[in-house]
Formats: sequence, structure tokens, C-alpha cells
Amino acid sequence: MLNKSVARRYAEAFFSIAQDNNKIDQFQTELEKVVAKINELENLKEYFAHLLIPAKEKKEVAKKLFQEDLSPTTLSFILMVIDKRRETYFEAILDEYKEMADESRNITKADLIVAREVPEDEVEVLAQKLSATSGKTVQLKVAVDPSLIGGIKIRMGDQIIDGTVAKRLEMLRESLKKAKIS
Repeated sequence: MLNKSVARRYAEAFFSIAQDNNKIDQFQTELEKVVAKINELENLKEYFAHLLIPAKEKKEVAKKLFQEDLSPTTLSFILMVIDKRRETYFEAILDEYKEMADESRNITKADLIVAREVPEDEVEVLAQKLSATSGKTVQLKVAVDPSLIGGIKIRMGDQIIDGTVAKRLEMLRESLKKAKIS
């Protein structure tokens, strides 16, 4: 939880700069490049996380790795994060930044849980219907859970729409328990 709140603060600050400069997409792409390179290069994540390596050395490595790919603003942000010893939060900062960027673009993400694979065109139709009812562009992430037996479950933010056979069977069982037998 602490990680998320720390990452959120840094992401909010960076997102605010991005909004002011009208560069939300560019800065998101640059942050994605940084995280990808950190994850891609062997031992780089461990290097940045190491507490005994001075921030000055880490900043020099970051400059060499990222200077050509990043705008001066993003590079300054990366160096500031390292200076504050928060370099282990890069991935969490990116996740928080993406959420804010999607919010500004009026995009919401939802989980679609199904009992079996669903054709892509049906998923798209459902996303369009959810977009029409919610007033936001809905992007669905599909997950298969055979325990549902049939039907679908949609989780969008704190709202859950459960139209599964398993849920209906559970509701039927509860109503039978409450039924008076004469």
C-alpha cells in the first residue's frame, strides 16, 4: 500500500507537468521505454535497487542509458526519482501514470471473466455496449475461468456485473433454503 501511495505522488507530479506541456502521450511512451530497458537489461533493476550504490553513480548510468531516448523533462524526472532513492518505484509510477492518462482520455478498463474463450468480435460488441452505457471508452481484458460454468462476469472499477450460471445457482440455493415447505 505504501508503494502505491509513494508511486502515486510521483506519478501525479509528473502527470501534472505532462498536462501543462500537453505531452501526456509522449511522456507515457518515454516512461514505458525506461521501465522496459530496466527490465530488459540484465541486473539493471538490482543495480538501481542496491542501497550501497550512491545516487550519483546511478544517475550517471541513467544518463548514459536514457539521454538519447528521453526528453530533457523526462530525464530530469528520472534523475530526481533516483536522487530521492525511489528508483525501485519506476514500474509502479508508470502504472499510476497510465491510470491518470487513461482517466484524462476518458478510458476505463474492465475485466471480463468468462467460462470459455469468446470470439474477439463479441468482446468488441460488449465493449461498445459498456462504453455507451458508461459514457467512457471501455477496454476489456478477458480472463477465462471454467468454474463459472457459463455466462459472464464484468468488473469495472468497484462495480461488478455477475451474470454467471454459478451465481444464479448460488442464488437459487439461497432462495430454496429460505423457502417454507408446507
